[in-house]
Amino acid sequence: MVPSHRKPVKERALSKSNQARPVGKKKRHVKASYASEDEDTAFTPEWNDCRRNIIDALRCYKKLRKDKGLRDEISNQHKMSPEQGGCRGLALDGRVANILKVSGKWVNTIKQIGCLPGIKIGDEYHWRGELCVVGLHYNFQRGIDYISSVKGKTLATSIVDSCRYDRVIISRVPCPHLIYTGEGENRDQMLEGGNLAMKNNIHYKKPVRVIRKYNSDNKANASGFKFVYEGLYRVTRFDKEIESGFSVYKFQLDMLEDHQQYDSKWKQKRIRRH
Repeated sequence: MVPSHRKPVKERALSKSNQARPVGKKKRHVKASYASEDEDTAFTPEWNDCRRNIIDALRCYKKLRKDKGLRDEISNQHKMSPEQGGCRGLALDGRVANILKVSGKWVNTIKQIGCLPGIKIGDEYHWRGELCVVGLHYNFQRGIDYISSVKGKTLATSIVDSCRYDRVIISRVPCPHLIYTGEGENRDQMLEGGNLAMKNNIHYKKPVRVIRKYNSDNKANASGFKFVYEGLYRVTRFDKEIESGFSVYKFQLDMLEDHQQYDSKWKQKRIRRH
């Protein structure tokens, strides 16, 4: 477009009432802050990539669990031992999880303490093996999973509260304070293995991931249960009590504050206007 050439117009003095007023939007202060820890939380692209991988892995898990032919096909490709007839329950979960592992579908493959990328509080899982695939809890049967630290001490990474000792499965009610019964059923519990790791978390002030087992409110799986990730809890104390004639350890767990549930390196800074 060619600019037009106009003869300058002599400006007249404006009365006070006719003086020009500022045009445009009022200037606002911009403050960078993290979004709240809910559905509006903004995460980094790397975190979102990890979540997409988790969704894909869980989709494959569900498909493999239903399709023995597909399990056999992939097992043969990776030269795995043949599946035994009547494979079900934890054995089937283990089989499916191992197939996904050799297929490179596991996510968060390094056992670690704290929150994990791609996982939100309230995420639900229908089978125990899914907890291994996404990296929440690697032990198929034990309620306490743990690692050895650089100082040689064991530290708990996660617990699955299945209410096994209470013989009661409840409907989900998120709880900021929990009492968790240690490992060892129908015998005196010892301060070793997972129980010792939980005690060490108190001394070293390390949180644990808490997964709880609830009644499922739909027909998603035959067991009628679901596993829900409740978030990070700190182990604050433990006591030794007598139950049904056996000594057991009781661990007090308190949920961390919202801003401590997700690592800041995975959170996207969001611009808020005030």
